[in-house]
Amino acid sequence: MPEGTVKEFDERRGTGTILAENGEELTVHRSAIEDDGLRALHSGDIVEFTTGRNKFGRRCALQVRRIGWEENGGDSPREWSF
Repeated sequence: MPEGTVKEFDERRGTGTILAENGEELTVHRSAIEDDGLRALHSGDIVEFTTGRNKFGRRCALQVRRIGWEENGGDSPREWSF
């Protein structure tokens, strides 16, 4: 699965942008987030995803899952203390 970093996400609108490793910017909608109970992403979150097309024909991220945070008991990476 491709990986990328969340560039921005508007929780109110439920949409955002993911910057893929290949440099492509993909839109993401909260309905594409597959983590239990999670319906928002935060800038800087690292995610893996598949790609497809939205209803407007634009490439978008689907089946989005945050990665690298499960080892902290499921807390958001933004809450980690180092």
